[in-house]
Amino acid sequence: MDLKEQEYVVALARHGSITKAADELFITQPTLSIFISRLEERMGVRLFDRIGKRFIPTCAGEIYLKNARQMLVLEHQFHAELSDLIAGYTGRLRLGIHSRRSTYLLPKVLTEFHSRYPQIEVLLTENSSKAMEEMLLSGELDLIITNRFFDAEKLEIVPIYQDRLIMSIPWDHPACQTAEKIQGHAYPWIDAKLLENERFILQSPAQSIRAFTDSALSQAGFTPKKTFIIENMETAAQMTAEGYGVSFNYESYIKYFRYDKPIASFEIGSSDLSFPIAVAYRKGNYLPSYFTDFIALVKDQINC
Repeated sequence: MDLKEQEYVVALARHGSITKAADELFITQPTLSIFISRLEERMGVRLFDRIGKRFIPTCAGEIYLKNARQMLVLEHQFHAELSDLIAGYTGRLRLGIHSRRSTYLLPKVLTEFHSRYPQIEVLLTENSSKAMEEMLLSGELDLIITNRFFDAEKLEIVPIYQDRLIMSIPWDHPACQTAEKIQGHAYPWIDAKLLENERFILQSPAQSIRAFTDSALSQAGFTPKKTFIIENMETAAQMTAEGYGVSFNYESYIKYFRYDKPIASFEIGSSDLSFPIAVAYRKGNYLPSYFTDFIALVKDQINC
């Protein structure tokens, strides 16, 4: 299959820029510009409006893109099945993952995966859960690793780890003395309501951890009176170490953080408050064997 035309149009729509799309496609800007102009001339309809240097899909362009993306998904599925059939394992794996999660997952996983499948190219996208899921459903990604789903009924979801929300306070805070050990849990439990008069360092509402934090605080029966909003969770933990306030993190993240000053970390909310980190792919898609091996490597790494 040769779907160069569809790849060019989809890339231009994704970037909205001839320069960025040409860079992704490893062609020159004039080559892409001439290609798009000739395609529009041949079709007798404009696919993009030119607004300054931006390329914005027209109504006709949106129809083209919808079908082009479906064609590219079918092409990718064809090559995946064919690769499995001939056991040559050539192709690509387009992966979406949060940047923080990639820090502790990908170095070992990608190294081992490459040793097994040297001809498989891995293309990485680091983005929010919602953006990655949209790219997955549109055929721009093959797998995503995330802890939050918006259209789960359209996805095959493979749980790989059961994560927990962790609240951190300065190590010498008096509330530390009230903590209770929970059998089988890595961190003791604390009643978050004891901290309700403290400053709470929270992530932005768009981040998945904020939804889990809000749920846990609701279970504790209060709304923070003083808050400070920051996206970077490691910085938030460092602020806690300096005594600036109460911060939140994932159990899967916090064990990889390193601080000059100590903090004390606890579970909060109900004892069964947890959520899965999972690998997801489009429902009904063929899953080549090297995808399955990649998922197994991720599961081994996150649970080690």
